[in-house]
Amino acid sequence: MQTIPQPTIRAKYATVYDVPARIAKVHDVLYVIYDDGRIEPFEVEMAPFTVVLGDVATAETQAMWDRVAGGCAAIACGRKQEVA
Repeated sequence: MQTIPQPTIRAKYATVYDVPARIAKVHDVLYVIYDDGRIEPFEVEMAPFTVVLGDVATAETQAMWDRVAGGCAAIACGRKQEVA
């Protein structure tokens, strides 16, 4: 059985026209993936109304490690309290 190579997909969190979305690059084509499931090609006219917020892979990896560490409350309450 032959393994088929998967395309490298780069994705960023963004807002497009003030709507939360992700912008993904697949085979050198940009797509906008909205939270409601719509997928549209990224058009040049969208650029002035688009704010790129951060890398999806980095954010999801950090969220996973935060959950492993017990969540936000455990991380905040478990910090060493230094007093001057």
